[in-house]
Amino acid sequence: MQRLDRAGIEVLLGTEQFKSWFAALSGLHHRLELVTTSVDRLSESFAETNFRRNYRQDVAEGALLGGADVRNTCQNLRSEVASLENEAFRQLAAFELARDAVKSLWERITAIEHRCDDFPDEASRVRARARHRGELRKLREKYNKESDRKESLWQAEETLWLKVAERTLTIPELEVRSGRLEGRYAQVMQQVEQLNGRAQELEAELSDGREELLEVERQLGRLRGAARASFSCLCHEDFLYWPPADDSRIALVVPLRDNAKDYNIEVRVGQIYECDTEKGVQHLEPVGDAIPDAEDIRRLRAFFGDVA
Repeated sequence: MQRLDRAGIEVLLGTEQFKSWFAALSGLHHRLELVTTSVDRLSESFAETNFRRNYRQDVAEGALLGGADVRNTCQNLRSEVASLENEAFRQLAAFELARDAVKSLWERITAIEHRCDDFPDEASRVRARARHRGELRKLREKYNKESDRKESLWQAEETLWLKVAERTLTIPELEVRSGRLEGRYAQVMQQVEQLNGRAQELEAELSDGREELLEVERQLGRLRGAARASFSCLCHEDFLYWPPADDSRIALVVPLRDNAKDYNIEVRVGQIYECDTEKGVQHLEPVGDAIPDAEDIRRLRAFFGDVA
């Protein structure tokens, strides 16, 4: 690599060869920025679409599971209603038996009382009541007991039919809710399919964008590699470097981009700066203008003519 001093670099920067190379580099940098912005935007849209799709998928699955749970609840209620109805019929049969028993006891009590009252004189009626007092007492006790049992059975019967009615009325309402959840599932799944299609489109666009980005970076790599052979320099992303001679630690650099904030001084494209090889571009110093003599110009023109 031929060493170029400040004067040689100034001549180099004015050549058509360098201007053509720099124009190509600037075009690729601009294209890189555009493609990078596009890839970032596509990546964000792809991630957002995937998030929305996954979220809607979860919502749809929740609706489907909710509808299935409600359907199962309806089935359980139907089974419970059938069981309650059977129990209610058994309870009704027991109530009717208790009612018949109470009626029979009441008829026996009233028959005995009527027989006692049928005697024409009071003395005979008193003797008859005395004779049947024990039997009547037992019959009344049994009557009262059976009456309480009959009332208890009837209350249990009413409670059972109330439960039947409550569950029977609940089932249609739950079926409507289940249908609504199933409709919600179908509606959300349509949205999921739309988002899935959009995600596939974005994924394809993103793949193309990343491939284009790699191609631009490859072209930049080739262009930077050409700079080393053509301009006797090291070409990094933001600077061209002309390494120092063996007895010097000062390198000459030329920015490839304007930058007013990242370095210790503002740097501009086409200007020459110098830096210590240890500190690099962390500390830059501007280099004053140099006027090459005739011999320098002849030597540089011969060099670039040979390179071209």
